[in-house]
Amino acid sequence: MRAHRPGPQHRGMLVIRHSALPHDPPGSRDHRICVAGAAQGLSGFEAWLQQLEPGGRTATRCHDGELAILALQGSGKLLLPDGPQRFQAPCTLIVPPGAEHHVVNHGGTLLQLVTVTAPPKGLAPR
Repeated sequence: MRAHRPGPQHRGMLVIRHSALPHDPPGSRDHRICVAGAAQGLSGFEAWLQQLEPGGRTATRCHDGELAILALQGSGKLLLPDGPQRFQAPCTLIVPPGAEHHVVNHGGTLLQLVTVTAPPKGLAPR
């Protein structure tokens, strides 16, 4: 059976197996995968699944568009230029457009995050 690659005209529900998506190479710092984005025919947002081991941290990033990070499991700190914000899952972190940020897992268990980013108005996601 051939995999269906939806395009902009696609309107039906689509189930995407995460095991079939490209992953970061073993040993990479972020352990993240794009679970919804341009490769799935989306143009209005991207969604990334990320897991951080205790003591782990994401790369420092800066997004020009809107950004929400859903913490599904664990606890950590969102580091922003105006200071850290501690959090405990389940919760949602909102990062202002243009703010340099990263997340640190300061708990003793796995930190699981879903990051949803939208491009600035009029632009496609990166």
